[in-house]
Amino acid sequence: MKTWIFAGICDKSELLLYVCMLLRAAGQKVLLVDATEKRKYPLYIGQLDKPLSVTEFSGFDVASGFADEFELREHLAIAGTAIEQYDVVVFDMEQPDFCPRDSWESAAALVWVSDYEIWTLERGRGWLEDLLSEHLGSKTLEFYKVYVRAADEFFDEGYAEGYFGSLPVRWKEASVAIPWVETDYALKLRNDHTRKVRIRPLSRIYKKNLCLLMRHLTDMELKSIHRALRSAERSKA
Repeated sequence: MKTWIFAGICDKSELLLYVCMLLRAAGQKVLLVDATEKRKYPLYIGQLDKPLSVTEFSGFDVASGFADEFELREHLAIAGTAIEQYDVVVFDMEQPDFCPRDSWESAAALVWVSDYEIWTLERGRGWLEDLLSEHLGSKTLEFYKVYVRAADEFFDEGYAEGYFGSLPVRWKEASVAIPWVETDYALKLRNDHTRKVRIRPLSRIYKKNLCLLMRHLTDMELKSIHRALRSAERSKA
């Protein structure tokens, strides 16, 4: 089992749903864990009547309503399964204490996700500082960095990097910036309201950088990632 923790206070739900779709299309058994402050995922998957559940959605499982990782593990044990039976467990992490310290330290990938909004950059820096100093004991960890809903024509990378450069973090690889054009926003709205995950209508630049992110996080060759993308595009789930 591999654990990927996508940390940060910005909305990264559509990115993680697309990531899970690609993993599923590549033959992985995937669990997406809702560790957001407002427990958003029941809205996206149509499970508002189940405050605590692990639900199959678009070919992967989504865990919602749990107070922390320990409660999730207990729930799975009662159901006769275990978190270790998944190939990849993806956390949408807005609550630093959802996972114990050892889960953070043993994760296969830690990914810091931000957008370019001034509120997100300012508050996100404080959130990450608190995570490192209070929850992780100031241990230096390695993070990938992803910017969502990027506006490349307005910002250069150095501007946003200035918010995080002084933190005790080792940044792996170059940042991945995923632009968000109008058609990508329209697709997110359609997916949200129909409770489906369609990938085919995404802009070419979104798909290109999504594949780049997957190349960083997995040992898959780019050819295999593109094959998984084409499979996900054909999905009717």
